[in-house]
Amino acid sequence: MRRLAAYLGACLLVALAPGPDNCFVLAQSAAFGAWAGLCVTAGLVSGLCLHITLAALGVAALLKRWPRAADAISALGACYLFYMAWGMWGAGLGTARAEALGPLGFWLRGVLLNLSNPKVILFFVAFLPQFLPEGCRRRALGLLGLGALFALCAALVMAAFALAGGGLAAFLRANPAAAVWAGRAAALAVAAIGLWVLWPILRRLRP
Repeated sequence: MRRLAAYLGACLLVALAPGPDNCFVLAQSAAFGAWAGLCVTAGLVSGLCLHITLAALGVAALLKRWPRAADAISALGACYLFYMAWGMWGAGLGTARAEALGPLGFWLRGVLLNLSNPKVILFFVAFLPQFLPEGCRRRALGLLGLGALFALCAALVMAAFALAGGGLAAFLRANPAAAVWAGRAAALAVAAIGLWVLWPILRRLRP
């Protein structure tokens, strides 16, 4: 029980730490409402579950062997975020735009953001095994179980960010002048997340 309690505490700390996922959920829910943020959260958790499954299956060895492939995926994800930020800057906030995108569109945004950093798999390879019971024979199954608990903690934290952003969206709908600037701030936040994803690659490319 102590090991499990320590693990859940660590999961909450990791989930609460400032990062691109939490910032993206907050930006999307502030721009389009809590329901949009919750759809993004569902997409992020879906991507997280895929990362956890791949980590349990040993895909991390492939990433270590072909790090450039992982960098290419991250770069494509960053480009998508820049494209999204450009569209948000031009269109601003608006319920009509959110309805046109729909729940599936926001879910897909979350999936693409999470999968834009395939090296998350390496994080899980380093993080999850520390909490496996000694002598665990079914290692892959144990990693999947721990990963599911982590995904649940992350989902709860990101849902809280979505609801907080939804409260901000309600205020902005009542204040159109502030909504214009908030829309541009949300676009800049998404662009900053793209740079966050791209920056480690750019640093490695420096001579």
